Amino acid sequence: MTPTVIEPTGARARQTFYWRVRNARTRQSPASAGQAWHIQPGHPGGAYCDLGHELDPPVHHTPTLLSRSRPTGRRGDEQEFRGGCLACEWEGPMHSGDGFGDGDNEAVEDAHDHCFPGWRTLPPITTVEDRWAVPRSPSRWAQLTTGYPAGWIDQGAPVVAWRRHRREAHLPPHAGRPRYELRVTRPPRDQGRGPADQEALF
Repeated sequence: MTPTVIEPTGARARQTFYWRVRNARTRQSPASAGQAWHIQPGHPGGAYCDLGHELDPPVHHTPTLLSRSRPTGRRGDEQEFRGGCLACEWEGPMHSGDGFGDGDNEAVEDAHDHCFPGWRTLPPITTVEDRWAVPRSPSRWAQLTTGYPAGWIDQGAPVVAWRRHRREAHLPPHAGRPRYELRVTRPPRDQGRGPADQEALF
């Protein structure tokens, strides 16, 4: 009988444990590392190693994404996701999905609910072209972020943009973009006009 492995909690501690398993520094098989909760590659905090954390925790709540795979028999592995925070041990509820906007989006949103409550009310970027143009223009960036709560920009609050399709994945921070880009549903164009109003067009 295989003993139950008790994993640590908190994104940073889980990432260190994952690397210890991967580098054969535990009794678990290195091949089983993917079944341990760890920071999803490409998300904040994913560069830590099994020798410990390279950086001190951030001074403010910082969202990230945890993931693991679970064997399901004949169907192969199932992916599970949950939001995490690099500054504390908070972890969100578990979501299943195949990634690419399914399961991972919900977990990233949970992490932002923890780190930046009320982020859904931030002013959105409304066109695909502006996703690149607004952050590069100091004047347009200042205009967009005037509606952000005090201190949020310095803490890495997300940019909110209208999504192009239902499962468009949230974008993690990367080179040149120090914050998540969260895709939200575009509101209906005209909520007040019903089918009967078409008569006014003729």
